[in-house]
Amino acid sequence: MRWTQALMREVAQEERAALGLRTNAPFDPYALAEEHGIDVYTLGGLVEFGIGPGALSHFTAVDSSAWSAALVPLGTARVIIENESHAIARRRSNIAHELGHHLLEHPFDNVIFGEDHKRQFNEEQEKQATFMAGELLIPLTAAERMAFDGWDNARVAAAYGVSEQFAQMQMKGQRVRAQRAASRYGFRTPTGHSR
Repeated sequence: MRWTQALMREVAQEERAALGLRTNAPFDPYALAEEHGIDVYTLGGLVEFGIGPGALSHFTAVDSSAWSAALVPLGTARVIIENESHAIARRRSNIAHELGHHLLEHPFDNVIFGEDHKRQFNEEQEKQATFMAGELLIPLTAAERMAFDGWDNARVAAAYGVSEQFAQMQMKGQRVRAQRAASRYGFRTPTGHSR
């Protein structure tokens, strides 16, 4: 299937609605994972399954930025493994990203390891999963309303449990639209500045 932004947005809206969320309500990615029967484990939680202390230390202390999360097939089931050393806002976006892969039914046969033993990614699928994470966490309609109401990144991040960087990513285009509309129709933002 060819995933357009409109189709991905529709899937995100359906998933949010299935959780009983209004358009502007904060989203809990862990609740959606549970709804889909996807268990979420931290790296530390894998100790009982045999993860070595060296690997745990490497990814949670030595080089914690090297790895964030992964959707992993286990037979016909799926699990998500996340790096608990990251801030909760980042963990939430990581889980939403991995759920994006699941919801878009990305195949696992595209996982390739390069000569440096690092995973090589399918760029299109990564962009799609990132788009889905954005729509799950801060839907377009909510971003539009906040842009027209003059919300800054800190306020958006606090309201939706994301980082300010993630808020900026979701709000940038909508702020441009709000500024154009304000210029075209001559209205001011709630802060009193013409956009």
